Amino acid sequence: MSFTDSFGSRSMTVMLSPEMLSAVVRSGKEIVAHSEIKIGAARADGSCDAALAAFRAYLGRTGLGLRGVPITVGISNRWCQLAMLPWSDALLHGDSALRYRQAHFAAIYGDPARNWEILCDDAPYGQPRLACAIDRDFLIGLRDCARAIGHPWASLESVLSMAARTAAPGRQQALAVIEPGRVVMATFSHGRISAVQAEACRGAWHAELPPAWQHWMLRAPELGDVAQVALVSLGEAPAAAFDAAFAATAPAPRPTRLLVDVELH
Repeated sequence: MSFTDSFGSRSMTVMLSPEMLSAVVRSGKEIVAHSEIKIGAARADGSCDAALAAFRAYLGRTGLGLRGVPITVGISNRWCQLAMLPWSDALLHGDSALRYRQAHFAAIYGDPARNWEILCDDAPYGQPRLACAIDRDFLIGLRDCARAIGHPWASLESVLSMAARTAAPGRQQALAVIEPGRVVMATFSHGRISAVQAEACRGAWHAELPPAWQHWMLRAPELGDVAQVALVSLGEAPAAAFDAAFAATAPAPRPTRLLVDVELH
């Protein structure tokens, strides 16, 4: 492989959360040696401005050597509103799809949703689509940072979507993404996210996650068929006590339990 081919296959993956930016450079599917980096937020107040500052600092640190390399940015679930959009033929056309997405989120979150950029996955015809709503000013700020330093915009997605691919959904029934103050749970069907639920997490997550799952199951009894949940932790490391705690609160005979901690990169 020539130097040009090697450079041309490079890409950057950045994950932004209120507490930290983490990033890695890949050549094809391989991680470039010594490219992994973590930058703590200057102020972990959950603001988008702090995340933009960390993103700008990281891109400036990479220098000219990676100018032009495409970037994929995973956004903390703290800055995303997620929903499953029921199928509608309105999704087939640009203007009507935009109105349909905005109307769906506005019905849930009110007028603030009018200033959100709403991204959808590409589910097959007739299937519900996972939608991610992000503040439009935050999205523009991220894109402007990338373009100012010479990077084309590759993609932006929620950490949930990124984690779902890492967790190998073909082998899992469900996924829980844990962040300080928030837990997002999702189930899979035919290798795709089929349902999603976000809950506040005010205490230790290994104590909060079992009742959060129970609350969701009250509204969706079919969750009782889920036997295992893959766990992605973006904060503290998974605790061994979680398995026993979940099994103790989940209904017999199909206890939901910790399956694996997934490393995003």
